Amino acid sequence: MQPARLNIFQRIMRIWDCVHPYNAAQAMHLRGPADIDLLRRAWTDAMRAMGIGRSRIQGNTFEHLPFEGRADEEVTFVEEGADLATFVTREMNRPMERIPGAAPGDSFVPIRPFVIRAGENHFAGVIYHHWAADSTSIRTVIREWFLRAFDPTRAQNKPLTFPAGGLWRLFGPDRAKWSFAEGIGSALRLTTRFSNARRVERPVEDYNIAASTYTLPDGTVAGLKTYARREKVSINDIFLAAMAEACDQHGIMPRRPGRQEIVLGTVADLRPSSPEDLTDVFGLFLGFTTNVLRPAELNDFPRMVRTIASQTAFQKRSAAAAASQMRMAAAVAEASLMSPQKWVKFYQQHLPLAAAISNVNLDRTWAGEYHPKVLLDYLRFTPTGPTLPMIFTPSSIGGRLNLVVTRRTALVDDATAGRLVGSFFRRLGDLRVR
Repeated sequence: MQPARLNIFQRIMRIWDCVHPYNAAQAMHLRGPADIDLLRRAWTDAMRAMGIGRSRIQGNTFEHLPFEGRADEEVTFVEEGADLATFVTREMNRPMERIPGAAPGDSFVPIRPFVIRAGENHFAGVIYHHWAADSTSIRTVIREWFLRAFDPTRAQNKPLTFPAGGLWRLFGPDRAKWSFAEGIGSALRLTTRFSNARRVERPVEDYNIAASTYTLPDGTVAGLKTYARREKVSINDIFLAAMAEACDQHGIMPRRPGRQEIVLGTVADLRPSSPEDLTDVFGLFLGFTTNVLRPAELNDFPRMVRTIASQTAFQKRSAAAAASQMRMAAAVAEASLMSPQKWVKFYQQHLPLAAAISNVNLDRTWAGEYHPKVLLDYLRFTPTGPTLPMIFTPSSIGGRLNLVVTRRTALVDDATAGRLVGSFFRRLGDLRVR
């Protein structure tokens, strides 16, 4: 491919990566013992067909180089009996290595595949440099790996396409139907809207993260769907309310005079709003939205869910996720005036998020077709970045609901994480039995 410019969110991720590795992960839980040779061949064949090898970055431009069959492109990391969350935690904290002999900032492999034997079954997944690809892109890569191993007649034998232009070309005001003036106004209002928000009082410069995995009881998804239909809200609205309640009661940002509100973020996939088909385009198309909850809402769960639903409806009408690139552009401009370390501290104060969510229903993807006969579960691991204390990553498939919680360990210790997740589970369980 020809060199392309990093889009605005990719540029922010690259700044974060200067402070701490900004890596993500996805993993399939597969039925039966691992056939390592088969999975290695399938990976090599998939990478060759899709044309994904190394990546090269120079300044704010990048290119993905064709697959060359190099050893560093083909190696699958194999862990014997390792715990998935422990392995992924280690890998998310480990920088992506440059190709041996490459100049700083030159080329590296942005995806690290792995296989873990887990009793009678096994995990197969990837650690990936998040600037290079969003969750949808990585699911496409894993789909082609999976198909070549388990259903080869359905594998695609064509290279992926790569973005032509940044977020503005696809999701600017004219294409995504949002107001440029409102986008600027919204970015400015965020500065004052967060003036009463709780925040980390003393930013900590330890950015190491830890990931934990959970599976909610059977029937949780069905129960939440029933509640959501009755209340005319979405399941994501319910998740956000349960997160806000947990952060209010057990989080690291207690109420203080003048600091009463909680702010939550939602990572939003922009692809569905694109006028072009981005199904197999390998890139990153993400925006974000925020929800602000006042004390009166935090004390009344049904009211909080309705408030979040109302805010979500407005965000959809105003295409707030697409318009968030205005706030990201301002953040990149601010970053040019200071070091990445100073910018991170500045950003933490101006976007004081208590937690965020990245939620996906995998029944709507290829993975749903193979669950549970071959694919038992699918887990996604999202990094916090240096500005978030923690992020919830629910993934539902076939009525099962898996949750990955990633947290900055210097801010959210094991005991605090246990209380937060316990509160989240109890609230969802309470709604499930109603």
